[in-house]
Parts: sequence; structure tokens; C-alpha cells
Amino acid sequence: MKKIILLLCSIALRACALSAAETPATVNVLVRVPAGQAMPAGLAPLLSEWRQSGRISGVLWLTQGRSEKPERTAKFEALAVLEFSSERACETWQSESARRLPAGLIARRVDVLAHGELPTSDHRQSVFVVNTYTPKVPAARFNEFVQGYVKPLYEAMRGTGHLVRYTAYLERGAEGGETDALNLLEYRDAAAFNAVTKSKTALRDQVATAVLSYIQFDKIKDTLRVDGFGTTATYTPIP
Repeated sequence: MKKIILLLCSIALRACALSAAETPATVNVLVRVPAGQAMPAGLAPLLSEWRQSGRISGVLWLTQGRSEKPERTAKFEALAVLEFSSERACETWQSESARRLPAGLIARRVDVLAHGELPTSDHRQSVFVVNTYTPKVPAARFNEFVQGYVKPLYEAMRGTGHLVRYTAYLERGAEGGETDALNLLEYRDAAAFNAVTKSKTALRDQVATAVLSYIQFDKIKDTLRVDGFGTTATYTPIP
């Protein structure tokens, strides 16, 4: 019983605020190759060029996007998470380099609403899942939902040691235009992914016991976003 109480207290404390140590210091742009579109042959070399030249400080490159459920459609063919060391570096890239992206891609600046991670030695063993949503409410209200519902659940999953990273991104779109929210999850390996899948109901029950906002948002979540479901993808190193 003592262990359960400590776990629930830990979940509640983590849900209160995102610590400075866990807040990514980088500025991010997400680049998506839409599902059904052929992978541009020059995209990976271009990402490598930008990384090696310092135009971007880092990149996470996920390819071979496929829907978690056979009856649904994947949300992308490939996804690149571009990292910049500062706002100025991102603005310089947007003004001088972004035009080199192949036509037909979706490239948008994003805000990180929540993030947590654990050390991992080999991303090649990881299972990556990206859950895509379309918010129905303004960004400030959606952020409340992420802090009160999404983050507590992901912290509980991270507490198992099986989820080694989660990042909740919210796209910045054109005024009045539709934007997406993408939650990127990295599981340590296939066994870890399966373990979390089997225990998700129990984890949700634990979070509901510890975090009042989780219960409140669970009742109205469908009024806050359209669920686009999950896309799994393969980690691909960029030299």
C-alpha cells in the first residue's frame, strides 16, 4: 500500500509543473512528408547537410510511417523534428534555408507543451509512436488540457521505465488555419511497448486516483480535440 501511495504522489507532483531540467532548450520545427507521398530522394541528404553545417543543432528522423491500426490511415510517411539552438537560429533557417525543402511537405514551427525523458543508449531499438490530434479550442485552452490530462498520463508511463521519452508539440499555423498537435512517444524497445500497452488501463486508473484534472478532462476531451490516432515509425540515423 505504501508503494502505491508513493507512486500516486509522484504522479501528482510531476503533473503540477514541468521542471526546468526537463524543458527542452531547443526551438523546434516539424517537417512531415504526407502519407501516400513518395519520399523525396534529396530530403535526408539535405537534413544531413544542415546538421553538419550547424544550420540545425539536431534532428530526429522517423521514416516508414504506418498506422497503429490497419483500418486507419497513417498521418505521415516520414517526420523530421528539427532542433535549433535559439530563436535567431530558427529565424535564420526559415528565411535562408527552408525554401530548399522539397515541394509538398508540411513544415511548421511548433511549441513544446510537455516533455519528459529517460536515458537511452540506442534509439535503433526504440519503438516510436506519434499520436496526431486536431485541436478544437484555442492554444491556451489546449495547453490546459495537455497539462491536466496528457502530461500526467505520460509521466505515469515514464515512471514504469518503459517510456523513455514523450514530447507534446503544438503547431503554429497561419491565422485562422487548422493546426495539429503531435505527441511523440519513444518506448525503450518492442517489449517495453507491449508492456505499457497491457498495463495502460491500470495506469489510467492510477492517474485518475492521483490527479483530479485528469478525471475532469477525460469527461470532455472529445470537445477539445479530434483524435487522429497513432502512427508508428522507424528511427533512421542522419549522419
